[in-house]
Amino acid sequence: MSNIVRIPVKAEESKPKKRNVYVQSASDVKRLLNNTINELRNGEIDSKSANSIGYLANILLKVFETEEVIQKVKALEEKFTLITDHSRP
Repeated sequence: MSNIVRIPVKAEESKPKKRNVYVQSASDVKRLLNNTINELRNGEIDSKSANSIGYLANILLKVFETEEVIQKVKALEEKFTLITDHSRP
């Protein structure tokens, strides 16, 4: 049993953990996409990840647009209610 050779296993290099990104507006999406493009060009992320981020960013933009439309409709409904309430005898 003296023929056993131990080969040290090289520990995988751990990638630095990225901090979470909080996207709450269209300008945040723009910043996220700019960072993603730069990371992709620098080889920091793969194209599949960049594609996923782009896809999800597009969904977020649609959500922001929908929220904006909903807020505008609510504001118009409130104005309409005020107008119709004042016009009643």
